[in-house]
Amino acid sequence: MRLFHLMGALRRRFARDLARHGLTFPQFMALCSLDHAEGRASRMGDLAAATHQSAASMTGIVDRLLEQGVVERRPDPADRRSVLVALTDEGVHLLERVRADRIRVVMEGLLRCLSPQEQALLHDILGKLLNELIGETAPE
Repeated sequence: MRLFHLMGALRRRFARDLARHGLTFPQFMALCSLDHAEGRASRMGDLAAATHQSAASMTGIVDRLLEQGVVERRPDPADRRSVLVALTDEGVHLLERVRADRIRVVMEGLLRCLSPQEQALLHDILGKLLNELIGETAPE
């Protein structure tokens, strides 16, 4: 139960931190997916699938990101009937700020109550648990 409580508290904290950047968690996930996509662009259907959103929800998410200027729509050169959603330079900079903020919040805030040895042990234990659950090495 402690893991569930910890996950809930982390989600609530992350939602508050994202709100300071003008983002919701689904918007952040969309930006991350675009950042990892080839050419930092994706079709709407692929973006919805990558973020576990419905097509209708993804349309609203992308519309709000367009208003912020962090994504843009452009024609798909491979299929003139399709549109790509692409990360703008402002979107890249926003992701960099959010990620730097997350590192600061976690490393300087949350983990400061753990010694370096405890932090290393926690890292190893979480890696083992993730490996067991998903069957692959956990990302660093």
